[in-house]
Amino acid sequence: MNMEAIRHKIYSAVLGQKWEEVVEIYKHHPQTHTWKITKSEDTALHVAITLGAPHHILESLIGAIVRNTEAPMKSLAAKNNREDTPLHCAASRGCGAICELLITRGRQALVCARNKYGETPLFLAALNGHREAFLCLHSVYAEMEPRTCLGLWRRKNGDTILHSTIQRQYFDLALEIMYLYDEEMIGSAVNVRGVTPLQVLASIPSAFLSGTRLTWRHKLYYNYIKVEQLKIESKSKGYVVNVAESHDDRESRQLLKACAPFHKTRGSLRKIKEKHVRGEHIMKKLLEINSEYEYKENEIAPYEQSDAPKELEDIIGKSADQKDKNSTSSNSNSNDNDKKKEKKSRRKDKKSTALLVATKYGLIELVREIESRVPLAMYDKTEPKKRNIVLTAVHKRQSHILKFLMGHSLWGTLSQSVDANGNNVLHMAAFLPKHMPWQIHGSAMQMQYEAKWYEYVKENVPAYLSSQENKDGDTPAEVFAERHKDLLKDSNEWVKDTSGSYSIVAALTAGVTYATSYTVPGGTDGTTGKPILQGHTAYNIFVVSVLVSFCFSITSLAAFLAVYSSRKQPTDYRRGLPLKLCLGLTSFFVSIVSMLVSFCAAHSFELDPRIKHEVSPWYSLILIPLCFYTVAQIPLYWDLLEASFTSVPHPKYVGENVPM
Repeated sequence: MNMEAIRHKIYSAVLGQKWEEVVEIYKHHPQTHTWKITKSEDTALHVAITLGAPHHILESLIGAIVRNTEAPMKSLAAKNNREDTPLHCAASRGCGAICELLITRGRQALVCARNKYGETPLFLAALNGHREAFLCLHSVYAEMEPRTCLGLWRRKNGDTILHSTIQRQYFDLALEIMYLYDEEMIGSAVNVRGVTPLQVLASIPSAFLSGTRLTWRHKLYYNYIKVEQLKIESKSKGYVVNVAESHDDRESRQLLKACAPFHKTRGSLRKIKEKHVRGEHIMKKLLEINSEYEYKENEIAPYEQSDAPKELEDIIGKSADQKDKNSTSSNSNSNDNDKKKEKKSRRKDKKSTALLVATKYGLIELVREIESRVPLAMYDKTEPKKRNIVLTAVHKRQSHILKFLMGHSLWGTLSQSVDANGNNVLHMAAFLPKHMPWQIHGSAMQMQYEAKWYEYVKENVPAYLSSQENKDGDTPAEVFAERHKDLLKDSNEWVKDTSGSYSIVAALTAGVTYATSYTVPGGTDGTTGKPILQGHTAYNIFVVSVLVSFCFSITSLAAFLAVYSSRKQPTDYRRGLPLKLCLGLTSFFVSIVSMLVSFCAAHSFELDPRIKHEVSPWYSLILIPLCFYTVAQIPLYWDLLEASFTSVPHPKYVGENVPM
């Protein structure tokens, strides 16, 4: 059989996942061990591991390579176009047994191999959250000499396995990594952008309670859930995470099972609380070993660590040195200049510190913890805009963070600072963020909260800031008017349309009830002019309900006309307009209910007394349209009512919501 026929045969066998045929080909044709059979330049072993071939098949393929090849390492270390070896594929899929089999044959050479992104098998196992494969590879790492295994837990962009596991929210594995690599100070490692693992954690709002939106019912269940802290037990292969379920934990499960109506909600709440507990555990551990806040003598700002550490430069520099070995000196000088420019660019675009990232996302737990451990961190500023924690909290509309800062001893100093463009804290309140910063929806509600937020900040800062100009010569009031003009326009259109529509319906309701008051059931006595049915209970209900409906429809009409004809300026949205809308909606709802009651009372006179008690329950059907109206208007009504009587707006949660 010629080579082309063998290539076609092994390709067809792999494509059809006929693994027994692939094993036979590997046994009888050793030259196929290094053949690239896919467009991504994978060998048959790459594909078999990636597609999840049975363990005995993979063991047979590796055995065939070792027995029938003069240089098995060449086949075991074969790389595809991503420069992944079979061990990379096994680590990515979490095949711990295959990883152990491969490293038994290749040991350090395979473990140290990197793909085009600088990722080792150890890194990929951690990146994908495969604990068994990770510990298997770590056992080899632990036995290697420090110089040999330098930087195996980093990739080219400087991310460590701790950066990656936190980013992908494998918190259990992240905790174990911190204990395993404690001597390497992995908790304070930075990537090429100067980002530490703590900053990565601070950018995950769902890892903390303050970044998760819970309804009152969810909060009740959440408080009853007991989640044990992870216990790290030292074992031969490293540290093992162990969680023992306590008696209280079992009781909480039983209580939740009895109280919670949906199993999906219970499971989601438990997972969310576990994430919060793990997130706080990681936070405290990182703050114990974090070196982000190393201060130089006579310097307030934190020590910049944007430069890559030496071992990272070694990782990045290996391939570059090989490629540039034959380059001319002029090209070398050009590359040096490019590197200097890139270094300056990295410093310019340096990420915010963990405190400022936590402030941006409203993570009060992390803010308090950093403030208590590193008080001078309160002087942190973003780069390159130079905004401190107060300016950041105001700009991102994190009201609970701002309330915490108002009680801080540095509030007077921090609240009077300005950013690189001369903007003070009131300018920050006047800027309109790109995202919707508040929990409520709709342009009018956003406008109301923006106006209330600006007023709230203004009341808690020195008066002179109201007239202070930035570098563009604009005061906070001028910035507010300019940045909110589109939102104000949309809000005015919504208020005008809403009040106009309700005014028409309220006028029709008032007209109907007015006419109904002169058309009484049963008619009037021709002699006295009094209603014939006067004194009947149903008649009295009819008369009162018509009166109530007429009065409240007139009230709602007046309220909506007042809204329609108002100035509709930002100051009107703080309280005046919302309260008028609430009055109009409430009055309109009462008038509709009263009108339906009057109809039922009048219609009851037309029923045969013998069937009246049987037919009366059918009057409840008339509540169906009322229920539709109520359900549709409750969110708007509640938002208006809450916003009108709340002095401090609630921030928007940027984490996750609990499935209902």
